Amino acid sequence: MIKEILKNAFETQFDIVGIIKTKKYLSEAHHMDLIVPKVGYPTMVVLGLAYPRRIIKNTSTHLVPSFYTFGSDYHKVLKERIVKVMEKFNFQYDYGVDNHPHDERLAAKLAGIGFFGKNQLIINQAFGSYIFLGVVFIDVELESELILTIDDDCGDCRKCIDACPTQALFEGGYDIEKCMSNYNQEKRVLTDHEIQANYSLFGCDICQMVCPKNINKGIKVHPEFELSGKEMVSITDLFQFSEKEFNAQYTHMSYLWKGKTILMRNALTLLLKQKNRQYNDLIETSIEKQNASWYKETAIKILDKLKDETQ
Repeated sequence: MIKEILKNAFETQFDIVGIIKTKKYLSEAHHMDLIVPKVGYPTMVVLGLAYPRRIIKNTSTHLVPSFYTFGSDYHKVLKERIVKVMEKFNFQYDYGVDNHPHDERLAAKLAGIGFFGKNQLIINQAFGSYIFLGVVFIDVELESELILTIDDDCGDCRKCIDACPTQALFEGGYDIEKCMSNYNQEKRVLTDHEIQANYSLFGCDICQMVCPKNINKGIKVHPEFELSGKEMVSITDLFQFSEKEFNAQYTHMSYLWKGKTILMRNALTLLLKQKNRQYNDLIETSIEKQNASWYKETAIKILDKLKDETQ
């Protein structure tokens, strides 16, 4: 059967494979901005690739993003693995990893990849929430689906809700505007509360780290996700290098996709938290050179606080 052939092929490259009918997904995707009908692509393969949990702390000279960015850029890794599988077949196909209009978490839930947790992440029995997701639309009609069995949920647990530093999570919902991982990737001025709460150069891991379903998970390491030495970002590099120089120095890292200025803005919040004043001159120069008003306004606010010895 084609289904078994596809399953076996994708299992050579991915840790979790589910296959559903595209029409099932489209019937459940109620948010119209997430729906791009795939005419001629009746089958949807939903994929999971595990990544490891590794904790590296900020220092006075280097800052650290969320650990899901460690190793090679997962967007590229998953895409290359998908293409490697599909080049064996004579099927028309389309695919997406993270940055596309489809709801990967909905597709993963429908395919049995995992259940939808209170932390708004897909939680798999074997790998917890430490999985990257991808979807492949294929122009072949299958007689049946491959839906994995989900026999788990969060129950009465609310550890992620209680631990969220910005109160973005609540029973039965999620306020994306409050989510640290959302706002520290947005190109805008940060509020005083957001500046005070932010603890990461990029993203946030708290709701994963406190999750009981993640105990003894985050262990498997694929070759592409071995530490590259670029997980810790030099503060001097961040403020002195041009965008081109910085991208060349930290090439293949997924935290680059929003641009260096976002990282600089977030770095300021961490320097303030550390009361680290040794980079004040570099910050001052960056304010003069940067054109982005959202960066300049946040930087001026934080630099004033750093210059105030009473802070």
